[in-house]
Amino acid sequence: MNHYSYHSHTADIQMKVQAATLNALFEMAMLGMSNLLKNDFCNQQVNGIFEKQLYVRSADTTGLLIDFLSEVLLQSNIEKIIFCNLNVVKLTDQEIEATLWGMQVSHFDEDIKAVTYHDANVFQNENYEWEATIIFDI
Repeated sequence: MNHYSYHSHTADIQMKVQAATLNALFEMAMLGMSNLLKNDFCNQQVNGIFEKQLYVRSADTTGLLIDFLSEVLLQSNIEKIIFCNLNVVKLTDQEIEATLWGMQVSHFDEDIKAVTYHDANVFQNENYEWEATIIFDI
């Protein structure tokens, strides 16, 4: 079952993500962050018209997820776009190549300053599902 949830954290927002596959984990994490930027925006059946190609490389899977979300956040801030759709072209423990689609917005509901490495963790649980904990600095 793919999903994300938010939890209270001092001066930050903590998000926990669970997904059946690593690809789905990256997608759910991006959707969770996008829905923070613009409250439930991606839950409204948004078809993105702006396309962005991303390639990110990192030392490990946890770093890769944080670096990927950081790049998505950077592109969101530069273009004022909420990315709701993701097509993963390639995903390994150390790199992701993907195409994102999104819609331009006039403003964000939440100002996410950074995706942090603090307490970040990506792992497979005992049921072989993927889980992640991510903290956003707001």
